[in-house]
Amino acid sequence: MANEAEYAHYTNQIATAVTEVHTTLRSVTYELGDDQVGRTLELRSQDLATLRPGVDGLAAAEHKAQVAEGAAKAPAGENLVRTFAVYQGDVEQQSAHLGRVQRQLGGLSTGTTPDDRHCLQAGSQALEGALRDLERIEQMPDRSTDDVAKLKSGVEFLKTVVDDVGKRVEAMTAELSNGRQAAYRFHTAVPGDVQPSDELRRTIGRMDDSIARTGDHAQRVHTALARNSAGFDAVAQFSVDVANGALAAQQQADKEAAQLADAVRAGVNPTARADQHPVAHQPESSLSRRLDGPAQEGGLKL
Repeated sequence: MANEAEYAHYTNQIATAVTEVHTTLRSVTYELGDDQVGRTLELRSQDLATLRPGVDGLAAAEHKAQVAEGAAKAPAGENLVRTFAVYQGDVEQQSAHLGRVQRQLGGLSTGTTPDDRHCLQAGSQALEGALRDLERIEQMPDRSTDDVAKLKSGVEFLKTVVDDVGKRVEAMTAELSNGRQAAYRFHTAVPGDVQPSDELRRTIGRMDDSIARTGDHAQRVHTALARNSAGFDAVAQFSVDVANGALAAQQQADKEAAQLADAVRAGVNPTARADQHPVAHQPESSLSRRLDGPAQEGGLKL
């Protein structure tokens, strides 16, 4: 019976970890789709496109500052500085928008709170724990079965997927950092040290490239996860089936142990014939319920 209880405990922990990771992978698949991160990145690219006319505006201000003479020279220079500052503010705003996308991706990778269990990092840690539980099961007598081997293979499969997706999401976040660094350089530049129009053109290009590469990564990961969703479902369902089977076996063992204990007590302390009373006839199903106690329901449901 101890073996049954221990086996049920470990398989329940494994199924809990697997089903949580299953939920996480479905969430990540959704978030990386065209309707979520993909759409957000598309909007950021459209926002950047609105800054492109500023290249010509800055070029015109530069030209006026260069050709101005006499009393017109100082106002033309000041106008260039003001125009440049306006576009510096616009670029900084676009960088802040990319920062929000970074945080969205960071939530998928490491969670939004310290105790967030439904993120890729937490999922990887939970599956590590599941693999340790499987090692314990394999050391138990008569538990190194085909089902356990199949369950271990499924957990290892999910662990590989979760770790790979986690690295890819981190790469997306780093890619957006490249775009934001370009924005920071533009925001802190001094008109006298750079040619404003060329610097704005380069900055927009670098930020747009960063967005495009991030979107491409997201689309690839989304497609791969969607393609393997049936496999994730199968592993989760099998883990639940194994855990529920172990729980049922434990409950049956507990029931038999209780019946045996009752029989032993009855043999040691038999009821005197004078104290015995006939039992009123009841339907068998009702009597069974009285002997077995109320029906117990348990186990995980996927």
